[in-house]
Amino acid sequence: MNKTVRLPRLAPIEPKLFTRGWTLCFVAMLMAWAGLWAIQQTEWDALAGAWEAFMQWGRFHLPLVNEDCSLLWILCPTILMLAWAGSLLLLFDQPPDWLRLPVGLVFLFLQASYLAFRLVATLSFDTWPDAVVSVLFFLSESFIHFRIALGNLSLLRLTDRSAQADESQGAVQAGEYLPMVDVFVPTYSEPVEMLRRTIIGCQAMDYPHKNVYLLDDQRRPAMKRLAEELGCRYLDRPDNRHAKAGNLNHALSLSDGELIVCFDADFIPTRDFLQRTVGFFREAEVALVQTPQNFFNEDAVTRNLGLERALEDEQRLFFRTLQPARDAMNAVVCHGSCFVVRRSALEAIGGVPTETITEDWATSIKLQAAGFKLYYLNEALSAGMSADKCGEFVQQRSRWAQGTLQSLFASTNPLAIPGLSWQQRLMHCSAIVYYLGCLSSLFNLIAPLFFFFCGAHLLRMTVAEILFYRLPFTVGFYLLYSWLTRRTRSAVWTEFYEAFLAPSMALTAIRSLCKPFGAGFRVTDKAIRRQRLCVNRRVALPFAILIVLHVAGIAFALITQRQYEERDAFVIATYFAVSNLITLWLCLLVSVDVAQEHRFVRFTHRLPCLLLWDDTGLSGETITLSEGEAVFKACGGSRVGPLPIQAFIHLPSLQLADVPVRVREVSGDGQVSVEFLDLTLPQRRTLIAYLYCRPRQWDRPARSELRAMWEYARASLRIYSLAESP
Repeated sequence: MNKTVRLPRLAPIEPKLFTRGWTLCFVAMLMAWAGLWAIQQTEWDALAGAWEAFMQWGRFHLPLVNEDCSLLWILCPTILMLAWAGSLLLLFDQPPDWLRLPVGLVFLFLQASYLAFRLVATLSFDTWPDAVVSVLFFLSESFIHFRIALGNLSLLRLTDRSAQADESQGAVQAGEYLPMVDVFVPTYSEPVEMLRRTIIGCQAMDYPHKNVYLLDDQRRPAMKRLAEELGCRYLDRPDNRHAKAGNLNHALSLSDGELIVCFDADFIPTRDFLQRTVGFFREAEVALVQTPQNFFNEDAVTRNLGLERALEDEQRLFFRTLQPARDAMNAVVCHGSCFVVRRSALEAIGGVPTETITEDWATSIKLQAAGFKLYYLNEALSAGMSADKCGEFVQQRSRWAQGTLQSLFASTNPLAIPGLSWQQRLMHCSAIVYYLGCLSSLFNLIAPLFFFFCGAHLLRMTVAEILFYRLPFTVGFYLLYSWLTRRTRSAVWTEFYEAFLAPSMALTAIRSLCKPFGAGFRVTDKAIRRQRLCVNRRVALPFAILIVLHVAGIAFALITQRQYEERDAFVIATYFAVSNLITLWLCLLVSVDVAQEHRFVRFTHRLPCLLLWDDTGLSGETITLSEGEAVFKACGGSRVGPLPIQAFIHLPSLQLADVPVRVREVSGDGQVSVEFLDLTLPQRRTLIAYLYCRPRQWDRPARSELRAMWEYARASLRIYSLAESP
């Protein structure tokens, strides 16, 4: 006999008196009423008098300069800055740590002096448009200077753990410390060729106790076949919940290595990656060791401007300078690839955080808040692919901005999470400040238009005051920024990158602050496809519109004779407009993706080779080598006779023999291009290990600051995408 189970009777839920929308409306009405009452009670005359008294006091205590002053007096601060900065550059190839603080203090003094003068002597309140534009422009400049000061503060000391890595490598090679390592390669939509290269590189690492896992989040049969072909472990899951973070957490539950190594689908480690990193975990407090991201192809900016040999990639500043500076404060940021993490530390924080789409940054914050140490080994131990199409380049940076700003509404908020030191909070908040700075960068791109079209003054300054107060810091910043950042980024290119990313990241920042979890995770497409010249209209449109508006604005101001009525205001606005036009023109050029002919990235290698067919051979030396082809020049440079369509190539120094190739092109100067056909797995492993896995092969010398500035000017005068593309 079945017993009847009586459930407790629930009390009926009474409907709310007001819905959420009506509640917000009611609160807004109350706030508006309170604000109106406060305005009515305020004695504006008293406030205006207090403000005028403050400005009078400020003008009295600041050095006065006008066009009656001698040119020598006006340029004196700039001349002193040139002498001081030039002396530092001549005396020190790189700034020692003890010198970074004095340089930062000098910059801070110049910034404070300029902003103080701007506050007390240059704001315009003649009309409401003047007041709004003038105050917004001042706030924009102040925010940019705050970012610069915060950046100088973060560069006070940089770590170098290479000696520690040498000692750790010795312990690993001697067999004193050999924990089990699980190597995770998460993938979603990347092509098979990319994953084959990465897994072969992971298997080539010199370390005995490791297991390589292919984490397929799209459940593709081709990925399963690839894992079987290469002999690695294959893991998938029934859904894609929490994107990459969920994929990693799923793999954590099905593996048992003491350490976890993660490589994105396009990154290949060098053979000594684990030897250089594993030994750090002999310290029980160490939870994660991060290494820099390096790129074996050119990003969209360098590629579309044709500056491959002159300009560093956009991320080099962060990976090679800012991260070592963060390491000095135990504020290292995990950037999702090329890192080693202790499993027990991840388990202690509940696995990889899934609240935001930047799970790597959230992992760093949670580990540091839990009291763990994160180390940064500033050595090029891997290389991957940078986004070489402008649309993907912009989309990737916008995703980083969205994920960083999402943290303000998550448990990983660096301002609120318990356990962080004030230095760690400051360093992590600098990332938030950086992405919010795109709003200032965008405003500066449109600011001159307010004067040209509406007559609204950006600031009340004379040309002499600009030269006296603004020029010294500008000169010092342009001369010393690259020096302070170990030649990883020049000031002129820093400003360009900020302008190029400003429209897209400003929209992302606004959307993220209003609706932080509205957009989901999107994988950056880094697959190389043959393409023709292509204009990305979504990227190019804001720059094209701003160029037209700037030109029209200058013309309108000339027609209305503003240059006679307000000469100084016109000169200053025109200076900002011309600077913007140069930057906008370069941004427009970057928005044109140049033609791409080759499926694989070509590397320069000089290796002896021999092309064989039937009983005939042709010896030569390679010029470039890639996974899919080789270009060599016949010995003597003599003209090459007719060649067969198919042949075999020998590369003795790589111990590659009888590699079938198709002859694709023969030039008149003895240069031959051949395409590899049906490489065996051992041959492919040998080729990939040589191209990508040799220790120290990704080290590159620093670039010249003067050359960077010259290339900036040259790039604006030539249209590389049209002039050089077939």
